Amino acid sequence: MASRRLLIGPRTGRPALLAIAVLVSAGIITAGARRAPCVESARADEQARSIPDLLHVDAQRGDDRNPGTQERPLESLSAALARLPDPLSESVTIDLAGGKYVTTGGHGMPGDTLELMSRMRPGVSVRIIGRPDDRGHMPILAWEGGRALVDVREGDWWIEEVQVGSGTTRQRRGVMVAGPGHITLKNITFRTRSLSDAGIYAHRGGEVSLRGVIRLNEHLHEKAGDETFCGIIATDHGLVRFRERESAALDIGNGSLSASYYGCIRLGCETARITSWGRQSNNLAINNGGRIDLHNTTTTLCARDPRNTPIGLEHDGHILGEDAHIIIIGENHDAIALQKASTLTCNDIELRGKFKTTIWASSGSMFVGRFLTDITRVSATTSATINIEKIEGEILGPVEARRCGMISLPDRNVFSE
Repeated sequence: MASRRLLIGPRTGRPALLAIAVLVSAGIITAGARRAPCVESARADEQARSIPDLLHVDAQRGDDRNPGTQERPLESLSAALARLPDPLSESVTIDLAGGKYVTTGGHGMPGDTLELMSRMRPGVSVRIIGRPDDRGHMPILAWEGGRALVDVREGDWWIEEVQVGSGTTRQRRGVMVAGPGHITLKNITFRTRSLSDAGIYAHRGGEVSLRGVIRLNEHLHEKAGDETFCGIIATDHGLVRFRERESAALDIGNGSLSASYYGCIRLGCETARITSWGRQSNNLAINNGGRIDLHNTTTTLCARDPRNTPIGLEHDGHILGEDAHIIIIGENHDAIALQKASTLTCNDIELRGKFKTTIWASSGSMFVGRFLTDITRVSATTSATINIEKIEGEILGPVEARRCGMISLPDRNVFSE
């Protein structure tokens, strides 16, 4: 059967109108198709102009039907985020009033996880700034049960003067960031609880910038109960780093810094105090290509469980402590343990306590540093190298080099037999 051809043109008359009607009904031709890009652009511009650069959120007196002004604030963070255009072309600040926020609001996201993901123009960010209420209480993100209290996936975000978590065992993880997301945390307090999870968790290329004073269960330095661990983890190319030094500090009452699989944690703040209470919880725990840079930070470490090691590295883990002052407090079997091609380079280490072994290195690991106090046993085995440039105290324990290990002391070298 010969195919029929339907012409569309000025001489075809009714068949042309019929063909156009068929194409329109099928969705092949849409009314105003040529004008669509212009219409969409105009709508985007109009939407951008309709969003103020400041939104107010107040859990106590807000309503998600309000416009988000100071007089008529929104009730939830998700309602404020739902008002942002996509993509976001201008920076926006969200003023978060003091009080307890038991849900995100559930607008476009779960009620138990604040999902931060939005396309943004270069240089554009969203800032969530906490403001104390009339009684001086800071805002508390207190929802629970989700994978994390805050989950950052895309865009540039900033949270300041906020408490993350209210201290329940259903708040395991605080802020979690995956690439290409980036978040800045300034003057943040964490109150999450777990056996080994993190207040700050960066993975898959996610980046966390720290400013001001960052506190993670800092009230637990002297006593900690079960499931009160709250540390910092960088894994799978995740990055956590301080962006400023002056008046910046890190304070962890029961937790650790953990870097693995090319994750990196960079300090560079003035001081860091890290106490750990849990079993098998080193203060600095690095493995599988992870790295921690102490960057001129006075770092105080205390592992309360005698079985733990304040500094423990394995499987190509690395600590760069240039210009840092490390203070190790406690009563542990080992103060420093390096194994399986790990490295620790630092300036000054001060021991305050009782340690059977000051440093033990094995399997091609390397140490370079100085001790400002007495040291006890020093051991290098299986091609490990320990180079102690200076000892201001005395050597109170044996110095042992075995299986091609080598130890360099200020006054002599010790080789394996």
